[in-house]
Amino acid sequence: MLRSFLKRFQEIVHVERFSTSLGVLQKIDPRVKLYSFAAFVLSAIAVRTITSLIVLLAVIITLSLASQIPLRFFLVRTTIFIPIFAGVIALPLPFITPGTPIFEVGFDGVVVGVTGNGIYRAALFTLRVWMCVASLILLVLTTRFSKLIQAMANLRFPEVLVTMTAVTYRFIFLFVDEAYRMILAKESRTVTGQKWRENVKTIANMVATLLIRAYERGERVYLAMMVRGYAGVRRSGERVRLTAGDWAFASISSLTCMAVLSAEYLRLGG
Repeated sequence: MLRSFLKRFQEIVHVERFSTSLGVLQKIDPRVKLYSFAAFVLSAIAVRTITSLIVLLAVIITLSLASQIPLRFFLVRTTIFIPIFAGVIALPLPFITPGTPIFEVGFDGVVVGVTGNGIYRAALFTLRVWMCVASLILLVLTTRFSKLIQAMANLRFPEVLVTMTAVTYRFIFLFVDEAYRMILAKESRTVTGQKWRENVKTIANMVATLLIRAYERGERVYLAMMVRGYAGVRRSGERVRLTAGDWAFASISSLTCMAVLSAEYLRLGG
């Protein structure tokens, strides 16, 4: 079970196969994509209605299709972990939000009402998280990670953030492979099945061992970088001029976000 989970996690994290496709977003400069998707995320955070979020999510799905990403793959990838977790977090909202109860749920003499406002707030929160996650995943799917790191550096992101992001991404696969080998070693030494308590204890020991190895490897890598002259500053590559297509995509993205926010503001004002 753990082995299958690690394999699936590695497939989810691996994102390079779509970044070389001949889609719309693959042709856009990474700096423009960073700006545009940041605008989408901020717009999703600012709006207060489900309709506006659905419009923004439809734009993201359309961009994914135009970038030659299979719809089923994209939807499955964007609904794993974080949106489901957000839905679980939003579960209490229908019960604690004031309003007229739609129906009541009772258990052992305790009756709790479910309000329409609570259901709406829970759906709004879950959809907002889904929109933000989908935007960031689409950005990563359509951009080579090295170019994304370079774009962050060119846009004057904090040097510490850029370095930590680059190192973290490069070490994810290394530690997943190491955990996979540890599980294979454990299974090869196990003749009969273990009880769930023994499995939990084994997993805890493996996690502790993996954390220690990660810390030790990080120390060795840092010392090796210092020996080779690393001074805490990355070397920036040559900047590429923006094309007409880049400017057009940035303009369309900005206009789309402004239109959604304007419609939201006018509706609320009315």
